Amino acid sequence: MASTKGDLRQLKQNSSATVAELKSFLKELKGRSPQEMLGIVAGSQLVRAIGLATVIVLVVSLIFTAVPYAMADRDKEEAATKESSAPSAAEPAIPKPAPTPSPPSSAGAQPSSTTPDLSNLGVNEERKAPPNKNPLESKKDDFLKGLE
Repeated sequence: MASTKGDLRQLKQNSSATVAELKSFLKELKGRSPQEMLGIVAGSQLVRAIGLATVIVLVVSLIFTAVPYAMADRDKEEAATKESSAPSAAEPAIPKPAPTPSPPSSAGAQPSSTTPDLSNLGVNEERKAPPNKNPLESKKDDFLKGLE
């Protein structure tokens, strides 16, 4: 771990270096016209760096947005051409007949294995609410009552 004393010493050195840099910068600006001062500030090329960073971010976002979008369209087109192509030698040209459904059993009340039994949950049931009472209001759920 770094010691507090060492951190304070380093902070003092860094701040004195920053102060020295500011003093030298202000000495350069002293006695010059505003146009010359703007030239000195523009010489740092900050505006150019910001513009370059903006262009790079836009290009990268375009690449990572447009390229996957175009590739997805191409994949859809390839899938469509595969489906519309002629059947291969391994596939018969004659379509197979659809399997016939089995006749319903005598115990029609039993649900099939593919559909779950939802009668316990009351999915298809309908309940009537009294017309003069709002079913969404509940006297039991008044959690703000004790805060008054």
